[in-house]
Amino acid sequence: MDDLTIGMALAGLLMVIGMQRMQAERPAFPWFAAGLAVAILAPLTLGGGENQLTLLAALALGGALALILGLTTDMGALPGRLALMHGLTGLSTSLVASLAMIEHLLEPGLMLGLASLGILLGTFSAAGATVTHARLSNMLPRVFRHAAQAGAGIALLIATLALAVVLALGLRDGPGWLLLFLGLAAASGVTFTLPLAEREAPLAASLFGSLAGAGLALLGVALDLPPLVATGILSASLSLILSLHLSRIVNLPLRRLLWGASTPALRDEPSLETQPLSADKVAARLREASDVLLIPGFGCMAAQACGELIELGRILEARGARVRLFAHPLGGRLPGQLPLLMREAGAPEGWLIECWQEQARPPELILSVGAHDLINPKLGLKGIADLRQGGSIILLVKHLGGFSGAANPLLGEPHVRVWLDDARHALGQLNQLLREDGPSRP
Repeated sequence: MDDLTIGMALAGLLMVIGMQRMQAERPAFPWFAAGLAVAILAPLTLGGGENQLTLLAALALGGALALILGLTTDMGALPGRLALMHGLTGLSTSLVASLAMIEHLLEPGLMLGLASLGILLGTFSAAGATVTHARLSNMLPRVFRHAAQAGAGIALLIATLALAVVLALGLRDGPGWLLLFLGLAAASGVTFTLPLAEREAPLAASLFGSLAGAGLALLGVALDLPPLVATGILSASLSLILSLHLSRIVNLPLRRLLWGASTPALRDEPSLETQPLSADKVAARLREASDVLLIPGFGCMAAQACGELIELGRILEARGARVRLFAHPLGGRLPGQLPLLMREAGAPEGWLIECWQEQARPPELILSVGAHDLINPKLGLKGIADLRQGGSIILLVKHLGGFSGAANPLLGEPHVRVWLDDARHALGQLNQLLREDGPSRP
């Protein structure tokens, strides 16, 4: 039994255990990580070769850099960092394959075709993951959409595939053609990603990880490098499993990612029949409330307002109000991220609710912070109360359209008032007003 067979067998066993644990809602990531590590290390340590020490040194350096990045990344920035890691995988694949083509290490035909496809997948995923990272890091507006984007994306992809065939057959050669190929692949990846809203970005990042892994595996086959094959296959498989799982639990089919084809078109922000609230008016309503439910969402995380929200809860509790915090597992950019972020910000366990019971009585006052999409009845997320039949509701949002661009019927309900402001700024003002009143309710 050769080294690749041993590595893949052990890695496959660990991956199967991880999938079983994930289906049983038990911690599965350590098993996936162990499987990936075995797939990388087994061929390197058992296969030998004159470059073994160099490869192990590069592996150690990359692992150390990843560890430093992981330890210095807070929970709010985790999805963006994951997208960046997928992009680096695609970029490295593209660079290695490009070097192999420039130095004519591959003969025209099947092997050169596999390398060309590896460049396409690597560059496409690197460009798309870069845009996704910028979106999740709040460096881009919510969306860039145009009626012709889907057609332009398909045309770019067809042109890129055609040039890949030309390069694979050896009909054209040289750095100029290779740069054109890289440019078309990158433009296709950017065009694919720009129409996607922030709610869709984590799913797109996971999909880019799968594409980057597939490109790495194809490059490994072309260059006859078993470690690349094993690593690429497992990376692509793990990312695809995560993509399918994430797609299912957020009720967002993968076909929605096709150049924003199924994404609702952006609308003009709806006009409000009543004047939006201000910090003074919200503070007045909170002073009278004895039962308050706080609902954070995407916007709260994006504005880095979790600490201010927890501080608001403490102030209200000190004034004698009952405080609960609804941190739904799908409220963040990744499953389970929002509850972890709330705990990291100091939320007491007694406040936290992760799934709303249908028979539960609605509280006296609900303050939703950047959760336009989370509480939208049209999106149909599980474990979320239908607030159209709830008590008094205040929606603190920066934009009425939300990140998804979907209309929210709550905006037309008579018991719902809108507070238009940046979450961190607004909550800071609110906390200051309530502190001035003293610790107890009148």
